[in-house]
Amino acid sequence: MQDEVQDWLVSNGVESTGAIENIHDRPWSTVLRVPTAGGDLFLKQEHPVQAYEVPLVDALFRRWPDRVPEVVAADTARAWLLLRDGGVNVAESKAFDAFPLALRLYAELQVAETARVDEFLAMGLRDLRLPVVRDLYEPFFERDHGLDSEEVDRLLALAPKYRELCDELAALELPASIQHDDLHQWNVFVRGERVAIYDWGDSSVGFPLWSWLKPSWVLEDPESARTAYLASWRELASEPQLRRALELVPPTGLFPYVLQIRRQYDATQAHSDYGTYLPQRLRQLLLELSRAGS
Repeated sequence: MQDEVQDWLVSNGVESTGAIENIHDRPWSTVLRVPTAGGDLFLKQEHPVQAYEVPLVDALFRRWPDRVPEVVAADTARAWLLLRDGGVNVAESKAFDAFPLALRLYAELQVAETARVDEFLAMGLRDLRLPVVRDLYEPFFERDHGLDSEEVDRLLALAPKYRELCDELAALELPASIQHDDLHQWNVFVRGERVAIYDWGDSSVGFPLWSWLKPSWVLEDPESARTAYLASWRELASEPQLRRALELVPPTGLFPYVLQIRRQYDATQAHSDYGTYLPQRLRQLLLELSRAGS
């Protein structure tokens, strides 16, 4: 493999200046650090479950070079993506003031990329638009996901409420777009003045504001981030409508998030802790739906 990597790097005009190091080995991807005279590069070798990240990030970089990973080379046949160093993530740098900016940049991208939904689906991104997710709700619980029968019965009893909330979101007529689905402080990187959003491997096509789910979990004071995120969407809906949509993100957006967890686990048997994480998120969905129905 090392010889293949070296040959591939040379074919793309890259000469390593030292040992290539494996720094990240997961069931969904492997990341190698490639030292070069111009600084470290990172080769992300995708596994089949998220091979679409290669054409996705390559396409986004061509259109949005200031806010996504900087692509040095992309090989869709191998599912390899060579990236420049993005700097330090917000979690490690504590540069939390960069998070609202990242959300503003991301929302601008989402609004513009609504026109490319078919392109994303052709790349292999999962279709999790509102009508699709709405129809997947009840069949999902035909499988065992680590819940007891009473919890399953309660979630199924809330199916009409889930459909009602999805219909309320659909009435806003916000167009579907790219949905990152993992937008937290470990995936926002800062290098100098550059703020960029990394790790698009969990992306889908869906209701765009579901991207607010992860920020709503990790931000202690979300108001500035919320304002920054909604700025671009105000061209398409009123402030009260958008605020209401964000209120509905937990009871509606947790289910497509769980669908993605289930998909990844089925494809990779990735985490031993998924046996507890998946039902944990389903119990959170139960709580949020119960609150929304009260």
